[in-house]
Amino acid sequence: MKKCMCVFVCCLALWGCSQDYSGLPQLIVDFKWPEKRIHLSPEITLGNMPAGAVQIEVSMFDLDNRYPHGGGSIDYNGSNTIAVGALKNYEGPSPIYGAPRYEISVKALDSKGDVVAFGKKMKRFPPDEQG
Repeated sequence: MKKCMCVFVCCLALWGCSQDYSGLPQLIVDFKWPEKRIHLSPEITLGNMPAGAVQIEVSMFDLDNRYPHGGGSIDYNGSNTIAVGALKNYEGPSPIYGAPRYEISVKALDSKGDVVAFGKKMKRFPPDEQG
């Protein structure tokens, strides 16, 4: 019983840590898998970037295998394209079977570190399989 309660409390704590960005401006996010060298982060294009954004935080998550693939943080210089390989704490897709769904999430932060916009995009890898 004590073990079950501990698991329940831990789950509640994790659930409470999730952020709700539904009230923020929606970033338009798209990405293109590199044709070769999939260990590099993909090219990411952004739209609807708010004024005042100075930094971008990106993360990728395997939705089917529940695995975080890292990402990174970069200074926002006014460009709406994040180049291939720009994210240094990124681990490329590594499907065991089929074509899992990978989701890239992007947060725009202001000079105080507050999230001022959020967006995400899901794609499968490999892209030509429906899995």
